[in-house]
Amino acid sequence: MNASASRGLADAGTFLFLAILALLFLVPIYWILATSFKPTAEILVTPTNLFPADPTLDHYGTALAGDFRSFLLNSLIAAGGATALGLLLAVPAAWGFAKFAFPGSGALLSFTIITRIFPPIALALPLFLQFRSFGLFDNAFGLIVAYLPIVLPLMIWILAGFFRDFPDELVEAARIDGLNTPGILIRIVLPLSLPGLGVASLFGFLVAWNEFVIALTLTRTPAAQTMPVGISTLITQFQTLWGEMMAVAAIYLLPVLAVTVISQRGLVRGLMAGSTKG
Repeated sequence: MNASASRGLADAGTFLFLAILALLFLVPIYWILATSFKPTAEILVTPTNLFPADPTLDHYGTALAGDFRSFLLNSLIAAGGATALGLLLAVPAAWGFAKFAFPGSGALLSFTIITRIFPPIALALPLFLQFRSFGLFDNAFGLIVAYLPIVLPLMIWILAGFFRDFPDELVEAARIDGLNTPGILIRIVLPLSLPGLGVASLFGFLVAWNEFVIALTLTRTPAAQTMPVGISTLITQFQTLWGEMMAVAAIYLLPVLAVTVISQRGLVRGLMAGSTKG
């Protein structure tokens, strides 16, 4: 077998593997969408149908009514606010770790990242007691603050990798031109690090967007609860409202899918750039 045939066979194997992998990721999404259009009686039938035999929008009517619009808005506020605040704090922290090494800085960065290994349930009770005493219980601002311990370490870790190999020549040239460190960050580093900022923001947003345990612990009323908590209310003592749950889940997926598709090219570029940082 010549080199061209071997390369073609390897490419075919890679394509087949990626196709199977994509299928495994797409099947759950399709199942959510298909189930959301099925009438309740059709959802519960055995064996189930792959395609809706009698499509209906009734479940979406429930999803778009009542408290679920409030749940979606609360999720956007909490996740967006935590991402914005996390980015504001992560940029100078990551730049400091990357460019201003000091004795113990590596250990401090590792300690910051290690906080990610703690499951959210371990933080639930301390956060509940503290936030109740501070008056941050059952409100969106409290969720933004509570999400920081899970969003900020991830964003610092991602951005530190990008900043570590940022060209020192550009930094020195900016200092010669009279810029101080904040000026260098704002006018030089950030415009040239947009792919890295995009990756950090997207992953931080997804972590906050999907968070359930902390939101369940720190909220009690629909006025402050997020969509993951709202979805859990569709599992009652006597039944699980599968159609409504799938419709709400489909709506909840749309913002993430839309942002990912729109920013796909920049996201891939940012991940490839981050993979070369050492």
